[in-house]
Amino acid sequence: MRGAKPRRGQLWRGPASVGQPSALGRRSYIDDILVTAGSWDETCERVEALLESCDQWNLSISVEKNYWGMRKVDYLGHQVSEDGLDAKPKDLSSLRDLPFPSSLRAMQSFLSSLNYYSRFLEDYAVYAPTLYELREVDFAELKMRADLREIWNGMEKGHADCNAGESGGIATKVDPEVKEGRWLHAFRAFWTLREKIGTTPILRHFDPDRLPVIIVYASEWAISDSIMQEHDHTYYPVTFASRTLKSNDLNYNVVEKEVLALLRILDLNYNLLVVRPIKVLARHSTLAWLFRSSGLQGRLGQWAALLSPWTLEIVKCTKGEDEILGVLAASITP
Repeated sequence: MRGAKPRRGQLWRGPASVGQPSALGRRSYIDDILVTAGSWDETCERVEALLESCDQWNLSISVEKNYWGMRKVDYLGHQVSEDGLDAKPKDLSSLRDLPFPSSLRAMQSFLSSLNYYSRFLEDYAVYAPTLYELREVDFAELKMRADLREIWNGMEKGHADCNAGESGGIATKVDPEVKEGRWLHAFRAFWTLREKIGTTPILRHFDPDRLPVIIVYASEWAISDSIMQEHDHTYYPVTFASRTLKSNDLNYNVVEKEVLALLRILDLNYNLLVVRPIKVLARHSTLAWLFRSSGLQGRLGQWAALLSPWTLEIVKCTKGEDEILGVLAASITP
């Protein structure tokens, strides 16, 4: 694309003139342009505007590589439709059948594939850290320990609970230190994430006319949250977000961790949620007290100040954690 370059301090407003030489033969190109709309007429208007911009900037389009008027589009490892965004990994079948990696590089490859789709994986940060902590020396130990491989083989056969303690079962053949150790946690984390990537929900498009519902959850070492919206009396996920806690966050109590989760989801989705009333599901009523209180000191005062501009309805789940997890399980509909 050619045209007069703006001088320092000037605003670049477009090409100086039309009718410049074609961009054919140049190395620069734009790939995977997705034009979406709510109706056919709106689609035509947007496509026409795009073509006019291409004509103005002397850009060429490969017609044979274009698809028009599609209700579902495979786009960068996802499927986009009017229903929402669906994860479509090219190697989904291989991920589902993947055995526990035998090397650090294989584990890193698995985690890299999952990280790209982490927005679809509820509580991703709750399970992934256990696998990220594994090192080469750990995989060398795995190759030498027949009892560790036996644990994994048992889980693959459906024995997810290795602490059953039944006569002749896996639990009678495993060292107690191994049973309660990080290998069992690593196996369960891998198995859980592998199952989750095969059953990812469709993330609905955010509807500005519907009330957003935020569900916050905090564990010992991670925080997790999600944005839901109700469609036909069922909550459907819009997005998930999670992260492991930093070293100074680990000493926070569960209420403080829930505040961190709430602040994070509000920050990540600021453009979607700003100036909207929001319903928040939490395990503790302290979160509502923090939002209403004034004159707080320290980090509680800082958090209260950050939450004060938001219109939040804090709802304490009367049955605690089980109800929150029940809402998530019932509402995540593939």
